[in-house]
Amino acid sequence: MEYTGRYAASPALGGLRARLRELTLRRETLEDAELVERTLAGDTRSYEELVGRYERLVAKVLYPYARREISAEDLVQETFLRAYDRLETFNPDYRFKTWLLAIANNLGIDTLRRRKELVEFNGETHGETGGGPESEAVEAERRAGVREAMRSLPETYQVPLLLRYDEEMSYAEIAEVMGLTVPAVKSRLFRARNMVAGLLEGDAENDPEAAASA
Repeated sequence: MEYTGRYAASPALGGLRARLRELTLRRETLEDAELVERTLAGDTRSYEELVGRYERLVAKVLYPYARREISAEDLVQETFLRAYDRLETFNPDYRFKTWLLAIANNLGIDTLRRRKELVEFNGETHGETGGGPESEAVEAERRAGVREAMRSLPETYQVPLLLRYDEEMSYAEIAEVMGLTVPAVKSRLFRARNMVAGLLEGDAENDPEAAASA
């Protein structure tokens, strides 16, 4: 019994138990802040879990910024590298998702600036739709038209629409992601919806190219 007690307390057995706990840990059940904390402590698998949770959302935000010379996939990878390098600055009092998307959006804007194209993109918008269609086929066609109109808008208007209507984020969260005020977000979304409605109706007055040259 005395030998067993010494064995149970040995560093080797303690290390084995720690490794077993690590193997059985279900990281998918942990909150984002817990995963960040574990990552900072050296657990790279916790960061892999964060990447898995948000890579598709980050890609959706960055897709409007992608061009032939740089893919959305490259931008996503750069976003997570930047986030990892800045992880110590993350404030657990806030949502990790919002913090991460702000990094992604800033990277997208930086990419545009490097191409010296940012000046070509002014306030254009997405649109909301009117009354409900009478059939699923009509509804599907309408949604496809809305998506096509949204893709024709500048990045600075695609992103807030995506966050608002695809991700159902609040105005405050969108403002944090994009570095805007809440009134500015509301104004941008309002104009975006009108622009999309105009595109769907073929209204030249609401055409993005016409508005850009005005």
